[in-house]
Amino acid sequence: MVNLRNFDLNLLVIFRAILNRGSIAGAAEEVGLSPSAVSHALSRLRIMLNDELFFRTADGVQPTDRARELSADIERGLGFISTAISQQHQFEPGKARRTFTIQVADYVSGFLLPRLARRLEKEAPGVSIDILPFTISTESVWDRVDMQVRLTPGRLQPEMVRSKRLAVDEVVVLMREDHPRAGDPMTAELYAALPHVKLSQSATGTTVIEDVLSARGLRRDLQMTVASWFDIPDIVANSDLIAIAPSRLLDLDPRLATLKWAPLPLDEVVFSFDLCWDLRTEREPGQKWLRELILTLFEEDQSVHMPR
Repeated sequence: MVNLRNFDLNLLVIFRAILNRGSIAGAAEEVGLSPSAVSHALSRLRIMLNDELFFRTADGVQPTDRARELSADIERGLGFISTAISQQHQFEPGKARRTFTIQVADYVSGFLLPRLARRLEKEAPGVSIDILPFTISTESVWDRVDMQVRLTPGRLQPEMVRSKRLAVDEVVVLMREDHPRAGDPMTAELYAALPHVKLSQSATGTTVIEDVLSARGLRRDLQMTVASWFDIPDIVANSDLIAIAPSRLLDLDPRLATLKWAPLPLDEVVFSFDLCWDLRTEREPGQKWLRELILTLFEEDQSVHMPR
């Protein structure tokens, strides 16, 4: 066992900064030290951990295999320490000046974000929300994002991620009323064969449809991919392209009233929306408050929990 009295934990903060920034100069800027001080700290850390940890390249520095192995444990440990310290300070929404960063699946953003904005105006006017797309690398997502509201979550370091089910909804297929195949029964084969417009993965955070179709030996005819749900109803109404949506949007988006819909013929697929967060920040007061607020917003609208 290492005697922690002889180990400077600040060296681990510098290790994380070098890993995140990929250069000594970038790490120095992040931690507020000179490059020479960071280099000296790295030399000490190399001795303590008995490994080179980083090697120089034309683009900066790259971690050794040992450094990669250590990174998750060091990140987790620093997270726990940060949370333990922050718990000594009560989060007061009405006085807080803070920005939270969230990834939100596009299908649910129209429900969540207006309600969240209204509650923040009343309860936490100094709190702001930065919404990021789902294009961030899974290796770095929890260094940049406080939480996610996403479709059934992928495998993002499951040992470090907590989740809570917010809503479950069935999936429907949308087409215009006079679509050439509007009178045909919707089967998996027909669904895959018809031309689609779909939301990009950056908006949904999932490839579940592709995964299920692939398991059946099928593949969608994807003729158009858009970044926002807002574009889809008008595209479907004015073309032969079809799309999918949570059934609750039939009530929330009036543009869908003119479209024909049928249940998605893939029984394995439902739209399950989950709130996900990093285990390291689970008890941090500010994040705990925001998670509880998001849960409350979904609970207040009980229809979100009920399949159509």
